[in-house]
Amino acid sequence: MNNKMTYLQVGSTSNRRNISDYDEDMRRAKSLGIDAFALNIGVDADTTKQLELAYASAGQQSMKVFISFDFNWWQTDQAVEIGEMIARFAPRPAQLIVDNKVFASTFAGDGLDVPALRAAAGIPLFFAPNFDPGLDLNVSSVDGLFNWMAWPHNGRNKAPTPHNNISVGEGDQLYINTLAGKAYIAREYSSDPLPLGLSDAPCADRWKAVSPWFFTHFGPEVSYSKNWIFPADLLWYDRWQEILAMQPRFVEIVSWNDYGESHYTGSLHAPHTDNGASKWVNDMYQIPPVRSYRVLTLIGHMMDGQRWQSHSLLHSRQEYLLPTITSPPTG
Repeated sequence: MNNKMTYLQVGSTSNRRNISDYDEDMRRAKSLGIDAFALNIGVDADTTKQLELAYASAGQQSMKVFISFDFNWWQTDQAVEIGEMIARFAPRPAQLIVDNKVFASTFAGDGLDVPALRAAAGIPLFFAPNFDPGLDLNVSSVDGLFNWMAWPHNGRNKAPTPHNNISVGEGDQLYINTLAGKAYIAREYSSDPLPLGLSDAPCADRWKAVSPWFFTHFGPEVSYSKNWIFPADLLWYDRWQEILAMQPRFVEIVSWNDYGESHYTGSLHAPHTDNGASKWVNDMYQIPPVRSYRVLTLIGHMMDGQRWQSHSLLHSRQEYLLPTITSPPTG
């Protein structure tokens, strides 16, 4: 796997004031074999400041980053602003470069005028957004696509039902069929490991998402409906087995710090704001800091395919994913 990424939600880090506030994230991810952070951004007043801090920290820690525009907040008529934002940070040493192009992505954004974005950026882009392949999509305007849905679902962003159960692999195949030669396309599956680290050498142009679980329980503290759970069970383990067999060019871990959706794999103790998620994240009987440590350790093993094949680690997978609970919470 040549480009191993993880998704950092900048909207959760608005209380960070110094470059050093990002250093531990960068060091920790790098120690696990992660190559780059996707910096998911909205349109908050301090977004540019946080990007400045994150890019500077990544540069000092020899990590790579790129911007992922979140279209829960950005609008599809802002192509020029998005292109200009990409161009502003493109010269930074920490910017992820793929095939000699500046890498950028999105969360959603169907209908975005990609040619206008490219013109506004004025530089070669490797643009791989999270567009929906089920819509009327002109794939000639993109270099690849990212499939956010790393969990089984019903096709409408909810848990699967007996009659509507779309697996993560089926979602992969939909993107592969739509792209027809662009990044995410599968070559013949191979278990032969590719060199670790960033490389521009030709390889399997596929981009896979992997996530441990997804649970969210927002209520009246937000103005939108967001209260659901996706089935996970052994998803984390099984998905990594698929990825190790497929050897895709791109892997993105969802997520590093989205505490509200419970799929964070970074530290709960990293500086972050509280959007109401602390009610089901803090002080839970799963002991999130311990859980996060175990998941992080597992990431490191997964990045090293040879270690993951060892009997001792295979035998211990239950410890990572299903920690024993001696007694339920009380009170």
